[in-house]
Amino acid sequence: MDRAASAGRVLNPLHSSPAERPGAARGHGSVLDLELSRMSLSTAIVASAAMEEAQAALAKPARQTSALWVPRVDSLAEFGLMISRQLTQCRRYGGHLSVLWLEAAQADAPETATVAAPVSGEAQAADDGEGAAEHAAALETRSQLMTAVGRRLRSRVRGTDMVLQVGETSFAVLLLDAGLREAHLVQHRLAVALNSPYSVDARTMQVRLQMGTASFPEGGVRGADLAESARQDLRRRRC
Repeated sequence: MDRAASAGRVLNPLHSSPAERPGAARGHGSVLDLELSRMSLSTAIVASAAMEEAQAALAKPARQTSALWVPRVDSLAEFGLMISRQLTQCRRYGGHLSVLWLEAAQADAPETATVAAPVSGEAQAADDGEGAAEHAAALETRSQLMTAVGRRLRSRVRGTDMVLQVGETSFAVLLLDAGLREAHLVQHRLAVALNSPYSVDARTMQVRLQMGTASFPEGGVRGADLAESARQDLRRRRC
């Protein structure tokens, strides 16, 4: 045992006592100095990395709030695909959901006026015409107004509800765990919240909103059918 302990101390001089190592005090001080220098270097590296990350974060542009971002689809079929999972859950567990359909337009624009892109055969004529600039400006104004409407709509419903822009001027809200009665309550609340003025490109604008509702399964068992039922409800209210 004594021989093993002695051999261990010889093989591992760092574990031996200062009295057993020649020049122990000097060697111990050198080791400490080396460790301190390594710690100082490591601290400097960590501090430098943290400073670089902070500077990079400051240099990045501010991100748009994800909670107010509204995805867009271009057809009822796409909308149906987006809500297929929720519909499957409702069919499986007997849940409830409703679809609220909204159509928005600039309040001071005539109801029959349409701001549509020219068809391919008329593209060159529209570009060369005197109204090309006004047409482009009207499209941009409408796009900004619909973005503002979508953001406000997103902020006025629950985080668990789904909001989608459908096409240029329509929106669909999927209200989870909501029957027709709850959907009508949400509709009345949104009619007040969404009809207040909007600030678009340093201008104050009003919108003209129309809404309709449909619930699962009475209004349909597929997403596209529910959306179409809500659109039909909107048209009945318009008449």
